[in-house]
Amino acid sequence: MKRFSILILISALFGLAGCNAVDLDPNKQYDVSYGFKNAANVELYLNSFYPMIYDFGQFGSNALGGSNSNMSDGLTDVLKYGSIVAGTGDCNLIMTVDGQQSISQNYFDAWTTCYGWIRRINEFLSGLETYKGNFSDDEYNRFRGEALFFRAYAYFLILRSHASVKDDLGAILYTDIAQMTPANKRQNRSGVEQSWDRVRDDIVFAATYLPEPGSARGRLNRYAACALQARTMLYAGRYDLAKSAVEAILASNLYHYIDNYADIFTSTSNSEVIWGYDFSMGSLTHLFDSHYSQPGDICVSGSYGGGYAGPTQEFVDSYDYADGRPFDISDTRNRFVTNETVANRDPRLAASVLYNGAMWKGRALECYEGGLDQKYMPYGQVNSPGNTVTGYYMRKLLDESNTDFVINGSYQPWIEFRYAEMMLIYAECLAHEGDFTGARSTVHELRQHRFGRDDVYTPEVTSWDSALDLILKERCTELCFEGHRFWDLRRTGRAAEVLNNKTYNGVLWHKQPDGSFTAELVSCDMGAHKYPERFDRFPIPQTEVSNNSLARQNSDW
Repeated sequence: MKRFSILILISALFGLAGCNAVDLDPNKQYDVSYGFKNAANVELYLNSFYPMIYDFGQFGSNALGGSNSNMSDGLTDVLKYGSIVAGTGDCNLIMTVDGQQSISQNYFDAWTTCYGWIRRINEFLSGLETYKGNFSDDEYNRFRGEALFFRAYAYFLILRSHASVKDDLGAILYTDIAQMTPANKRQNRSGVEQSWDRVRDDIVFAATYLPEPGSARGRLNRYAACALQARTMLYAGRYDLAKSAVEAILASNLYHYIDNYADIFTSTSNSEVIWGYDFSMGSLTHLFDSHYSQPGDICVSGSYGGGYAGPTQEFVDSYDYADGRPFDISDTRNRFVTNETVANRDPRLAASVLYNGAMWKGRALECYEGGLDQKYMPYGQVNSPGNTVTGYYMRKLLDESNTDFVINGSYQPWIEFRYAEMMLIYAECLAHEGDFTGARSTVHELRQHRFGRDDVYTPEVTSWDSALDLILKERCTELCFEGHRFWDLRRTGRAAEVLNNKTYNGVLWHKQPDGSFTAELVSCDMGAHKYPERFDRFPIPQTEVSNNSLARQNSDW
């Protein structure tokens, strides 16, 4: 519900310079002690760590998991990029070209970036310890809690990409800046469980000492730390710790479902948002609309959307009927979405996906052959078509009120943690305990809110496998485009089953002389997707192995 306004990051991005509150003289040089002179200076120092979370979100430069801004849903059955060349086509190349993902071309290298963050965080912690006497115990613990939240997040990202259960290889655990000197560069990778222990311990401290949202002033708060604990411990398979973190959030009674799914993503000031970022038009922005809006979305300045990617037909097929029953793909009348049929499906479909004829900024989308929004078909006809190859566009996360995103940038917020994700984590924890009734009930409550009906159909759950089927399907729909699908399939051991040897489709609409349309199912792949077993553990950088003889590479790389 509370948020961190990224406007306060501007000064931190350039150190402490330019902040009147700390009375800096630009003609002087300042040593580290100035950063810990008072609470205001420390908060500015801490501000410099906040971009890490944004950068690894789906609006950021590390959206794929490493230093790549492609959305990770583009690796899955959810989203299809139109390009077949490096850059905007990276997701397609990774999943279809043997050897594209390698040690030397590691799209999932969180290691390099995150150890840079860990170094800076450990420097901060060292300085905080040195100047601890400048602060009250409450201030010291709060500052340390913020820093440890960020360190836990960085180690989580490293483990998400690089942990190898097969080899029992986790992270190199640096908890002190003294460990990160050239003289100490030879360090073993800790085991996987020991590495998750480090994440757990950092988060527990953060959750203990970070303030309640009402006194956090938009900074990290206790329940943001609980949300991070729930997410990370789910990945660690420590369901008891994930469950207790969600229960702490529920006990606060601060967070609840809201009536309109689309409204969640337009503001951080709603009861579904546990923590997120605000941006500001013209001063601090991102590029999401410029990249993913349609080419027919012409700005006041004359520029237009990049049309990088569109939802697949398989993803559209995953949306249930309006009463909750699973959709039947043989139902050709309702399969290819139109204004006449969209109301027959899960309401989240209309809130998440744009289709031929959908209204957007006062115009009807032309997602048909030769239309303004779909000039090139089929997939592979041109290297970078600049429009959908599936017949669909994303609606969720785009800003319909932004009429010139090229000049003004995009400024809708990024929601990092939200209530629905926590409840789906809770359902998975209950299922793991064998409480299948409770797991189904938790998912059913979410569906009642999203479908707007108490009698919505939710499948029965009688086993761990059937529970996971339900939960992963609901996570795919509820959390689409938020960067969860690929990692969900990978952490649950289902990536190969769902992704390997698969091809995906779209719809090509043909406009008839009388103005009506006929639909054709078309492939949006030139070859099958591949998920080799070694994708369960992406390699660490070769530079680490070369410079640190104790650092073992993951097997099969």
